[in-house]
Amino acid sequence: MQNSFILMLLLAVLLVPSLLYAKQALPQLALAKHFKDSLMTHPYWVSEKLDGIRCYWDGEQLQTRSGRTIYAPTWFLKNFPTKAMDGELWIKRGAYQLLTKIVLDKTPNQQMWRQVTFQAFDLPHSEQSFEGRQQQLKTLVSNSTVPHLQWVKQQKMTSLPAIKAHLERVSQGGGEGLMLRAPASLYEAGRSNELLKMKLRQDAEATVIAYQAGRGKFENMMGAIWVEMPNGQLFKIGTGFSNQERKIPPAIGSEITYSYQGYTDKGLPRFASYLRSKQKD
Repeated sequence: MQNSFILMLLLAVLLVPSLLYAKQALPQLALAKHFKDSLMTHPYWVSEKLDGIRCYWDGEQLQTRSGRTIYAPTWFLKNFPTKAMDGELWIKRGAYQLLTKIVLDKTPNQQMWRQVTFQAFDLPHSEQSFEGRQQQLKTLVSNSTVPHLQWVKQQKMTSLPAIKAHLERVSQGGGEGLMLRAPASLYEAGRSNELLKMKLRQDAEATVIAYQAGRGKFENMMGAIWVEMPNGQLFKIGTGFSNQERKIPPAIGSEITYSYQGYTDKGLPRFASYLRSKQKD
């Protein structure tokens, strides 16, 4: 009897910490594939691809796509709808680095959060088509009294030239690209051809393995970084950095995101340019 009690006590000691610190289940979100011209077989609802932090509102709290809780101020979430929403935390074009400093801090800076908006673009639990979900979402946001809860505007486009012209305008204005959604599509977790992303330049991630010293105006600073692709190939990136980033470059071993335009015949990215350090969310 005593041995059974001791065994139960040991099990409790072992199990309680795992229950207390268990990782939250990942939000089941729709993810985009890259657009190809061959997929232009029907009209699409088109919106700007926001350079923000993908976020899921479950009716009680905000989570990143990796399941990390966003510690938003109480006032930010006050009067949010109880319906689950898929969206993006965003400030403005070109403000991604500032956004990550604000949003990923466990101790929210009340004043800095005043710049942040939640840009809602879908309703994961609705069983309607995308067009139906958009009407639901637009009504939900319009009836809300929360000024920083906003609806991502969509426009229906029926031709590839029109979409590409719109992409050009958005890109010239500093936007990241476009998101395309099939009108009749249901909300589906994972990647599918029902949700597509379109950019003038592609982007990818690589690991920093070394620095190359700068010359001329970049003397005493980093001139370029050598990175390793997931397939093991190495190449260097020397553009896209601010002077501050050259003084304090991304750490060796860290992951960075870069943009590029296709590949060379050796399989290396063409015209690679640094975008940002990948944040651990």
